[in-house]
Amino acid sequence: PKGDRWIHEIKYDGYRTQLILQQGAVQAFTRNGFDWTDRYSPIVRAAAELKAKRVVIDGEATVFGATGRPDFQALRRELGKAKSTKLVFHAFDLLHLNGKDLRQLPLLKRKRALERLLKDAPPALVYVDHLEGDGPTVFEHACEMGLEGIVSKRADSPYRSGRQESWLKLKCIKSDNFPIVAFVEKLGARPRRIASLYLGRRSGNRIRYAGKAQSGYSLTDAREVRERLDPLIVDKSPLAEPIDKPKATWVQPAVEAEIQYSGTTDDGLLREAVFKGLRDDLSPPARAPLVRKTRPSNESSGVPRENILQ
Repeated sequence: PKGDRWIHEIKYDGYRTQLILQQGAVQAFTRNGFDWTDRYSPIVRAAAELKAKRVVIDGEATVFGATGRPDFQALRRELGKAKSTKLVFHAFDLLHLNGKDLRQLPLLKRKRALERLLKDAPPALVYVDHLEGDGPTVFEHACEMGLEGIVSKRADSPYRSGRQESWLKLKCIKSDNFPIVAFVEKLGARPRRIASLYLGRRSGNRIRYAGKAQSGYSLTDAREVRERLDPLIVDKSPLAEPIDKPKATWVQPAVEAEIQYSGTTDDGLLREAVFKGLRDDLSPPARAPLVRKTRPSNESSGVPRENILQ
């Protein structure tokens, strides 16, 4: 958007996180309300040093990769490392400060208060500055720098939870979260690992087929995803409309993946889908499904031999 009613921030590729500080004790919560305090130890320790009694901050947890830009998979590798020096919390909004509810204040006033709060904060806490001016130009420059995109926000807007028209996310590269509905196993791999994923798209209470992601996995990713999905294996497809995928091992659609793609076909399938990482912040810990496949004794338990891909 154009005009002086809007400000523009860099969109960081990470996990949306809320930090809550009360009398020196800090908790960190994901966008879906999961307590990740233990996974964000360096950020939590830094927040405990803030000169305030009670604070609620909204932001994004990130890790910068070798390119100098936020790296989603590098972020996942750092989670839970108590002594990590790479985890950074990019703070972009302040909801509460020392007993005062700031949510009804204009965004720019909240950001000024946040900037003052973080002035001498530890390096793990970074204030997200903003740009004013022509939104399309800011977006174009962000894309030229190889960034994920920008978030344009109404300068006078109060804080509102959930999606809203006063915050607009503009991505240089298309990406979104998709539930995993099946996987194909790599033939003869030890330890076992996936070869590809089948993805769904939520439509109300139904899940429709969205396409296949065959690339983007490191060896570690492929093994980790395979183990993460193992307790979720089921006999039947969770899709509302059945599709013929003979090598698919179906799973409960409880785990979501971040997928980058170039576009969609006329029937809604993803083009050039690339795996970026699991969205553990959106999914509760895996539970064993009620319906399980009969497990053979070999290492590829739960996966019929004919479903293992070479």
